[in-house]
Amino acid sequence: MKISGIICEYNPLHNGHLYHLEQVRRNGADGIVAVMSGNFVQRGDAAILDKFTRARLAVQGGVDLVIELPAAYALAPAENFAMGGVALLTALGNVQEISFGSECGDLHLLYQAAKACHVCKTEYADVLDDLTRSGNSYPAVLSQMVEQLCGREIADVLRQPNNTLAIAYLNAMEEMHSPLKPMTIQRRGAGHNSMQSGADGTASATYIRQYFSEGGDCRRMMPGFAWRVLRDAAAEGKIGSLRNLERPILYRLRTSTPEELHDVAEVAQGLEYRLYKAKRAASLEELMAHLQTKRYPMARLRRILLHMLLGICNEDMQKIPPYGRILAFNDVGRQILHDSK
Repeated sequence: MKISGIICEYNPLHNGHLYHLEQVRRNGADGIVAVMSGNFVQRGDAAILDKFTRARLAVQGGVDLVIELPAAYALAPAENFAMGGVALLTALGNVQEISFGSECGDLHLLYQAAKACHVCKTEYADVLDDLTRSGNSYPAVLSQMVEQLCGREIADVLRQPNNTLAIAYLNAMEEMHSPLKPMTIQRRGAGHNSMQSGADGTASATYIRQYFSEGGDCRRMMPGFAWRVLRDAAAEGKIGSLRNLERPILYRLRTSTPEELHDVAEVAQGLEYRLYKAKRAASLEELMAHLQTKRYPMARLRRILLHMLLGICNEDMQKIPPYGRILAFNDVGRQILHDSK
């Protein structure tokens, strides 16, 4: 049995995800294992639907086994997010390949970009650190350094979000000496963070969440079974949002010392003092306005607030995931688990 692995969020499951799953099957996969973020996602937010519901929809959409990516890795930069997912797929022992989407769709180009990133992070780590300390964002600095070393074509690969994750998967596989074979599928239709829907019924999860929050009808952008679940969850008041955690986040911040904030995952370069000074903010919006700088993207700041709330420190991200929680499976998934044991 050929088993393919996917690292995903399905927040929510949409037509682009179904296209990806169809292409994995066409490439010969007899079984598909998805390592999926739980109730929190990489952009630093609560998932729009709870993890068990999203896992059930994933199985309806063509996945055979869904395993939860623990929060310390789901709420993490691309490198740690990838490390957690690759580690869990590798640990099963019977997954042969990892499949991921990319804007370029060119595995050779992705490998070149991955090698360039590795060189920048190892041989030029001091330069990378100095430039980020000067107030520049890490992704922008890395992209500039890669362009200087390898040219614009390779650097442009880094400027697309799915390419960036694909590179992180390749680097994680290299570091772990994982036997997984990579397979990339070129993303079609609307871009990752595009705020428009495509003529073919594709739309980014970002657009779907925004459009749905404004009362839009997303049924054309999602499989019917997923749309009905999303619609019913909204009617029952079961849509997840970071705003629902405003009070506990503000409480946790107001009762923390700078020393405690220093140990929170992704806090660096004195950010604990900026957090501490902003502790009297009356809302999440006001808090984010106090914290935002060119150096810290909004997604990272939101993740830091959730790290603080959940008690996640930098050390938690550096370890291999100690477990993989099974969220959903069908008969094929049951066989995959049996063979894995």
